[in-house]
Amino acid sequence: MPGINRIHGGVTAEFLLSAYQQTFIKITGTNIGTADSVDGTTGAITDGNFAKSIRAIQTIATTSWIGPRHNDGFVIMVDGATAQPTGPAYDTDATPTFAERLKAVLDAATGVTTTVVVPGMLAANVS
Repeated sequence: MPGINRIHGGVTAEFLLSAYQQTFIKITGTNIGTADSVDGTTGAITDGNFAKSIRAIQTIATTSWIGPRHNDGFVIMVDGATAQPTGPAYDTDATPTFAERLKAVLDAATGVTTTVVVPGMLAANVS
């Protein structure tokens, strides 16, 4: 699974080729994609919501591509074979879709109320 690279306190996009079907997912929410911050005195990095989001996503799916971040949203591509719709991850729904589980994981990790969209026909691949 790709890690999170940091350049000047920001998370960089990565790409992983896979033999499985890839699924694009659009994630939006006020300040869901905020950048990391750096303490001017100590140099300590505090994770922004973008870093928290990517880390949370990688607990339930392999990210194949991470698009550029914007404060209120970003797009990712996950490996469809690894997108796990069920399991213990902040979701009280007994049979959630992957999008529902991803929303629950992101909301818990960031404190942001997110919207998760799996476009068109691809939604069937991870539900």
